[in-house]
Amino acid sequence: MDRRNLLLTSLPGAGMTALLAAPGAQAAQPAPAAGVFNVRDYRAQGDGKTLDTAAIQAAIDACAAQGGGVVFFPQGRFLSGTVELKSSVTLYLSPRGVLLGSPNPGDYKAKPFPARDLDVGGYEIWALVYAEGASHVGIAGPGTIDANGGPLPPVKHAPDVAGSVRPRALFLKNCRHVTLRDVAVRESAMWSVHLARCEKILVHGISVFSSLFVNQDGLVLDSCQDAMVSDCYFDTYDDALVLKTSFPQPCRNIAITNCVLTTRCAAIKFGTQSLGAFRNITISNCSCSHCGLGGLKFFTVDGGDLEDITVSNISMSHVSAPIFFRLGNRGFDLGFQDVERPRPVARLRNVVVSGVRASVHGVMAWPNRGIPFRAGATMGIVGLPGHPVEGVLLDDIHVTFEGGGTLEEAHRTDIPERPNAYPENTMFGVLPAYGLYLRHAKGITLSNIRFAFNQPDLRPAMMAEDVDDLEINGLQAAASGSEPLLRLVETRGALIRASRPLNPVDSFLRVEGQASRDIALLGNDLRLARHAVLSPQGSASPVIEEGNLRPGAARTQP
Repeated sequence: MDRRNLLLTSLPGAGMTALLAAPGAQAAQPAPAAGVFNVRDYRAQGDGKTLDTAAIQAAIDACAAQGGGVVFFPQGRFLSGTVELKSSVTLYLSPRGVLLGSPNPGDYKAKPFPARDLDVGGYEIWALVYAEGASHVGIAGPGTIDANGGPLPPVKHAPDVAGSVRPRALFLKNCRHVTLRDVAVRESAMWSVHLARCEKILVHGISVFSSLFVNQDGLVLDSCQDAMVSDCYFDTYDDALVLKTSFPQPCRNIAITNCVLTTRCAAIKFGTQSLGAFRNITISNCSCSHCGLGGLKFFTVDGGDLEDITVSNISMSHVSAPIFFRLGNRGFDLGFQDVERPRPVARLRNVVVSGVRASVHGVMAWPNRGIPFRAGATMGIVGLPGHPVEGVLLDDIHVTFEGGGTLEEAHRTDIPERPNAYPENTMFGVLPAYGLYLRHAKGITLSNIRFAFNQPDLRPAMMAEDVDDLEINGLQAAASGSEPLLRLVETRGALIRASRPLNPVDSFLRVEGQASRDIALLGNDLRLARHAVLSPQGSASPVIEEGNLRPGAARTQP
């Protein structure tokens, strides 16, 4: 059995081994086969002008009525409004087969969305391909779904979106055993691929491209479980790959691997909708570039817990904050009084991020908003007073930053809490550290961290404020100017060991705040620091030192 037929026998409605014609045989149509429903046999024209919605739906209905199979799109551009996928049916697009979205909003049917969309608003959703409550459904093949979003009306923002028909390319709700394989999805007017409350999902080898408007996310897994996403390519105007929970049901048991992501916004994002939990999720072996609003974003602001997440082996270039955690309490800030949350404030805990290489470069998604680049460049782990982010491990993280921070930015003390604001890595403005800013956190471990910059930055490499049980192992960082390499404010319990500055610095550590206590420096190389520790005036030092190479000690030349 050749490779093409092996692929077809793996699809829902197996056994269609005669589905594809020989490569290059453009004129000949595939030989008829049991379980194969060619849309041209149902009078689809495929000329890109004639509306083929009824013909495509007739082929889907006939396929479903006979127990399932493959609805086949041969070469052609099949113009369509909303079509509904049925159980045991796979849409297969041939290499030159295109499902083309209609530019007429009236060709799309509004579908109910049983939860109010907290970001875009409304209880209705439009889509080119729609399914609800179906099982063993799929979309596959080397062809293209061109959602043709350009001619559709402009985005109308929350909270009222009435009259703003912005269809998704694919919207599948409450479906089981979903397969998306190899197909290209282009220029959706809204989120490209949206799977809501779906289970048993396989997404493999798809490519998603969007360049038109905001809200053009690539793949959205919304309160989904038991999903595998692998070997996909995303090039999107908005966030590339998003896990969110618009419903109380969690996102859980999800593996994402071997993906390439390019986006003007975030590469991989948890949230913003976070009514349900995020649990037992792994992400690995991904390459991200030109991410104007961040790389990895862990946001929960609507009461759903985010915990037990593992991320490893991520490469990023031309990205703003490579890693950002935000625990918030958005509540009803958008005026949606009927939203029920599982608890007032969620828990964000037990997350491991390892093996990250990133270059933070001068790229920003929305320069017309007047946001300075440095406002989104610093990585962050930020909770709320009384609700810390807990149990985060960052290991083997090497980041090169743009630099350019000023002494005024380093001395900034007016950082707002903004508990109910829309979460973003730019939400606090320019932060007083260039590398990592921690606030309202507990049990944070930083291991083998290396921060450098392309031009001098007068801010500390790292700052912690209202943090308990901080452990830093093997930090190497650059600094310039009079500010310390590390700044701890109201920090209770910190162990810093095997760390060193990469260049001469005025001081290695400054401790501030009367509540700061139980801080230990063990086995660090402080020879490039003029001062090891600067402590609060008028009080005993809260720092214990042992086994450190002190400032002024001789350095052995290689």
